[in-house]
Amino acid sequence: MRADPVRAAQAAADAMPPRLRPVVGKVAWPAARQARRMVRKFGMRLIRAPWNDAKEHWDTGRVTQAAEVLEPFTKYPFVKRRAAYYRGELAAISPDPIPPGPKVAILERVAGRVVHLVTNALPYTQAGYTVRTHRIVTAQKVAGLDPHVVTSWGWPMLQGHADASPYEELEGIPYYRLIPDGRGEVPFEMHGRMVKGADAVTKLVTQLRPQVVHAATDHRNGSVAHAVRDRTGTPFVYEVRGFLEETWASRDPVRIGSERHVLQREREAFLMREADAVVTLAETMATEIVERGVPRDKIYLAPNAVDDELLTAHYDGASFRRQMGIDDKEIVVGSVSSLVGYEGFATLLRAAALLRDEGTPVRVLLVGDGTERPALLELVEELGLATAILPGRVGPEEALQAQDAIDIFVCPRDDLRVTRLVTPLKPVEAMALGKPVVLSDLPALSELVGSDGAGLLVPPGDPAELAQALAALSQDPARRAEMGEAGRAEVAAKRTWSRVAETYRTVYRTLAES
Repeated sequence: MRADPVRAAQAAADAMPPRLRPVVGKVAWPAARQARRMVRKFGMRLIRAPWNDAKEHWDTGRVTQAAEVLEPFTKYPFVKRRAAYYRGELAAISPDPIPPGPKVAILERVAGRVVHLVTNALPYTQAGYTVRTHRIVTAQKVAGLDPHVVTSWGWPMLQGHADASPYEELEGIPYYRLIPDGRGEVPFEMHGRMVKGADAVTKLVTQLRPQVVHAATDHRNGSVAHAVRDRTGTPFVYEVRGFLEETWASRDPVRIGSERHVLQREREAFLMREADAVVTLAETMATEIVERGVPRDKIYLAPNAVDDELLTAHYDGASFRRQMGIDDKEIVVGSVSSLVGYEGFATLLRAAALLRDEGTPVRVLLVGDGTERPALLELVEELGLATAILPGRVGPEEALQAQDAIDIFVCPRDDLRVTRLVTPLKPVEAMALGKPVVLSDLPALSELVGSDGAGLLVPPGDPAELAQALAALSQDPARRAEMGEAGRAEVAAKRTWSRVAETYRTVYRTLAES
């Protein structure tokens, strides 16, 4: 009888040689870091100018120049390491980053089995990316598929979680972690980790014998899946959850068109074209993928979605309001989101200040954390907006309570290439909870609300127009209720994980039959 490949793969993970990971994680690595800091502090006095020049090149996407500036000083170990890091990161986005490996014949595959390649995952990273992964695979399991999740090589041990196990089940879903076994060099740059990841995933795929390897952006996972297909003949799906090179470039205009921006964009486009099928979140993103050379009939939509239960769930928003000192009669506008620049929350704060000055005050509630939070707090002070509350990050359950505490959910994203392309999840959750939404009039956001009055669209970056929309809704509870019901219906029709799971079944079945 053929051995169960799942048990074989688990046994292989559990049989990895014992290592002193807790000791390494808690003693040796911190000591080594401290020693490197001392050496660097001394050496920096000698090479501060070229070091700073290299950092500027790196930050603006001139990766080759960053490494070249440091080359004359690589006699210093910390400089040699940094230069090698730059070269390794460049190799990761260059053509053919992973060398060919031995071919492996898989004679009999397991029907419905899928190996998902992701960057990181629950429970060590709690983010939209990791939550989406888990929602996808749990919905796939309910739909009769057999999903397995594999995280990127070295994660999460190299991020400080020294006690992470190589195998764990979360809600019945197998999660594999490609953890260094202590028998070889541990690469400190992405190219080396991708090469090791391709070898490890090839071995795992040989044991599990899946029908499909399903890689989620970015190119690091896609390149590993591409290499595994070349070695094992396993079809690969590339799921484009965002255009991360555009997100990176959006933070500084000087990055646009830089070496890193161009090479990463080209690498992503290559993987999209090479994949046996491409999955993405929205029609606006599909349009961008077509522009990168992928036939439209090869692209499937699996939008950001919610659990079916959220459509009928009830969360205690009232207690969250009391916790925040918000009166029951106050109109709360805001969001639960990462507080980053392109989300446009400065526009919302300025709109709230206009409403206050016009005699229509609202409470602003912005729940979450991010790089923009200090600047937003400064703006609150500058505007004298005492009604604004920014409590910081909260847990998943409390985040849904906060969603329920909001009367009008606002997504005032700035007009940037990345925001025109990528659809966020939080407005979908708000719509599922029956909240009216006000969104910037951008393609990726207008697609969310459909054509049945589920939301209002306002010009991005315009506090006056946003204030006008919020004033009208704040004074019209009947309209808010109608919009909330329309939004809930839109989500029920198109954006539940059970519906998305059927899309994945279609994709995998098509590949199996081709």
